[in-house]
This record gives sequence, structure tokens and C-alpha cells, in this order.
Amino acid sequence: MSRRIAQPSVLAGIGAGAAVAAAAGITYATRAFGLRADVPDAYAGEDFACPVDRQTVLLSRDGIPLTVREVGPVDAPVTVIFVHGFTLRSASWHFVRRELERRWGPSVRMIFPDCRGHGDSGAATVEQSTVELLGDDIATVIDDLIPVGPIVLAGHSMGGMAIFGCASGHPELFGPQARVRGVALLGTAAHGLTDAGLATALRNPMLDLFRVAVRYLPSVVGHGRDAIKPIAAPLVTAGAYGTGRRSATMTGFSTSMSLTAPIATMAGFFTALERYDERAALPVLRRADAVVVCGDHDWLTPLRNSKNMAVELDCRFLVVEGAGHMLIMEAASTIAQALVELVARVRVEV
Repeated sequence: MSRRIAQPSVLAGIGAGAAVAAAAGITYATRAFGLRADVPDAYAGEDFACPVDRQTVLLSRDGIPLTVREVGPVDAPVTVIFVHGFTLRSASWHFVRRELERRWGPSVRMIFPDCRGHGDSGAATVEQSTVELLGDDIATVIDDLIPVGPIVLAGHSMGGMAIFGCASGHPELFGPQARVRGVALLGTAAHGLTDAGLATALRNPMLDLFRVAVRYLPSVVGHGRDAIKPIAAPLVTAGAYGTGRRSATMTGFSTSMSLTAPIATMAGFFTALERYDERAALPVLRRADAVVVCGDHDWLTPLRNSKNMAVELDCRFLVVEGAGHMLIMEAASTIAQALVELVARVRVEV
């Protein structure tokens, strides 16, 4: 009996659907549908185009242009680098940045890179979409833009994993007398992403089909993704946030980032995230003053992952009640306070 081969459009449509389903975690997302849309929107009309003092394009060590935005004087006594998560961009730090600008003023320099393949930075191939190379990019930002002075790294989700990658590849940067004196690991993990929560979807064999479709039929996959956005949007939102009342403007902004990220970026990093294990970096990060923060409704990097990581790092641990994976947006004040305290400790140590 002969077997019929799926048409390219069908193949691509299935691949796009599988990718969005995996990213949204449809299996688990319904658990978070406590989000309320029938409440006053505190951020209606919010302008997410924050002004910057400087914008630079750096070249990564393997030739990818990295767009970096800065706020604060170049001679500030402390610099904080903010590394965003998978399918997001530096704008995801919008509310945290606003809080910190009010609290720090010109006393701290803040640097916001767009990760490779994300935002305004250059595209990355599958081979260039690794946690190790994300870590190298952090080292590039340090080498090119911060010649002197103590540094604090703040990483959300994949951004936290990039910090682990930097510690593995550049251990000399970390320590009380080294360049990186403090790290904030927000909604992230050291290993075992596919063991629990929404990230178990990364083990879905349908993702292999998606990778093939992206490689050979990228434009068709893109159209397939666009067609299911209206269905995927509430699932992505539910998977990213904790239960309760949330601004529709805020959730719409973050969900839009996730659903408009380049298809090639999604496909490229899926493999890296599926295989992610940076436990070897824990002894290096233990040299720095660290804080681990997680929402108690985080379906992507569950609370127990963060608890274990904090124990292994022997560091401060903060649980944000009611917050989900996008805690840097839904609990920006809490995150800002944790960073204020971390930077204050680093300053005392200096």
C-alpha cells in the first residue's frame, strides 16, 4: 500500500502549530486561565518606547550584530546588564527599568542587550543558537562597553541561562574581586527544563517536524503561525502569567513579543533549551553575591527548580506570590527592590 506524503503547506502548518503549542504549553495553560480581562487596565495607553541615552551595535565573537541600549552615565560606580528571555527582547524589562530609573537616577548604569536572534539584533543559525554563545555575548558586552567597575548581571528565563553560560565559558569574570560581583536569576533554572512544567513540551516529537519545516519552508511556516495567532495568544498569556487580575495592555505587549519572534529563532533555540544543563557553572556563580527569584505560579520554570538552585548556590531566595513566569512585568516593583538590595550589597563589598 502506498503512503501519501503531506503537502508542504500541511507540513508547515502542522509544524507551526506544534511550535506555538509547545511554547504556550497548551497541555498546562488552562491551569492559569484565572486571568481576568474584565478589570480596569492600569497600563492603558502605556508607551513602551522608553528613551535611551545610547544605542550601540556590537559584533559578537561569531559575527552577529548585537543591539545594545544604555541608560545612565558611562562612569557610574556600578553597571547592571539585563538579559531577557526566550522570544522576548530588551523591552520586556520596561516596568523594571522604569522603577529602577526612579530609584537609582544616575548612580547606576543600566545596559539592555537584545539577545542574538531576538529584537533588533542579528539573526542566528541553529548552530549559533546556544546557551554557550549567549554567554559569550554577555562577555562581549562587558569587554566592549564596561572596561572598569563592578558589574551585576540580571537574567530572566533564558537570560538567566545565558548567565550560566557566561559563568561556564568565562569563569574569570565572576567573584568578589572580579568584574561580575552579583547575579540575579529570575524565573530560570540551572538544568532539567524538560522535566516539569510547560517546558516538558520541548520533548514533543512534533518539534522535529517543525524544525524541518522551518528549514525548508520558512515562509509557509510563517503564514501558518500567523493564522493561529488569535487562538495562541490567550494560551501564551495564560502560560506566562500567574492567576488573577492583569492589565490587558501589559499581557498583550509581552504576548505580542512572543508571537512575533522570528520563527527561525524559535526553532534554533528549541534544541538548546531541550538539552540545557549548566550545573557545572554553579561553583562559579557561587563566588558572586546571588539572588534567585521565582513566581509561585510559574508554569515554565517551576518553583522547585528555583528552590533547588538557591540551595545549590547558597544564596538569597525570594518567592513572589501570585506571579507567573513573566514576573519581571507583573511584579516589577518586587524585582526592582531585589535588584536595589543586590546592588547595594555589591557597593558595600567594593
